[in-house]
Amino acid sequence: MNNLNEQSEETGNDDRRVLHPIRGRNDWPRTAAEGEAVRRVAVIDCETTGLAVERHQIIELCVAIVLVNEVGRIVAVEVVRSGLIDPGHPLTAEIAELTGLTDQDLDGRSIDEEQVTKILASCEGVIAYNAGFDRPFLEKMINRHVAVPWGCAMADVPWREITFEPGPQGYLLNQAGYYMPRVHRAKDDVLALIQLLDHVCDDGETIMAKTLASMKAPAWRFEAQGAPYGYRHDLRDQRYRWAWGRLHDLWHKHVRAEAYQAELDWYVSTIGKEPVIVPLPASERYRFHTTWTPA
Repeated sequence: MNNLNEQSEETGNDDRRVLHPIRGRNDWPRTAAEGEAVRRVAVIDCETTGLAVERHQIIELCVAIVLVNEVGRIVAVEVVRSGLIDPGHPLTAEIAELTGLTDQDLDGRSIDEEQVTKILASCEGVIAYNAGFDRPFLEKMINRHVAVPWGCAMADVPWREITFEPGPQGYLLNQAGYYMPRVHRAKDDVLALIQLLDHVCDDGETIMAKTLASMKAPAWRFEAQGAPYGYRHDLRDQRYRWAWGRLHDLWHKHVRAEAYQAELDWYVSTIGKEPVIVPLPASERYRFHTTWTPA
């Protein structure tokens, strides 16, 4: 058998990449140029006591308002606000290690829920890295649904099409040429997401522009109402999610325009009938399943 030989030929390509720290709060302008048309978008991140919305809660929240111009560049970070919340019980060792927060840090702390609600309502959209995680926790905290469009940088951006390998926010940030000095604190994660959203891709569009375009594009919720129990594994394998605790439990899936026909074809050929299809505007996306009503 031939041995594998070490390849030492010079290719002439320099594959090295220098990583730069993300821009800090004071590195961003606070206002746009006079007369420049901009949109106000909230960028958020939550730190929580765990992953289950029904059992856990937010312990740190950061909300930034960014001003976005017509081509999707972030021209200013108008405000960055963060706060801590006392969960009313000691943190687990895992959460304390993950966030660096202590029970003493959180003791007696709270956030003005009305202020958070007003900030969200004043913006044309809200973006989180993982909106399916952050939105349910946030709306649980403020105890209401704010009908503002939501975008998810993780799910709404076609990362592989723009030559990124999908993964955690920090991994994508590294591929864009940046690194985070600290992680798992809400303010640091928000500033990192702002940096990532402002990244200009090889096609000339920013990640922000792609996220906003996805928020504007149509989407639907496919509800597997009446699907026989025996198809539960097929639905799970097809990335349908189980909405328990509803008036009637069901499997459901967020479907985008480019996947609509293929998803419908799969459903009909597998389940034997059409699903219930509900339009899903951006203001309704990424909500916790106990807060919306099946069709």
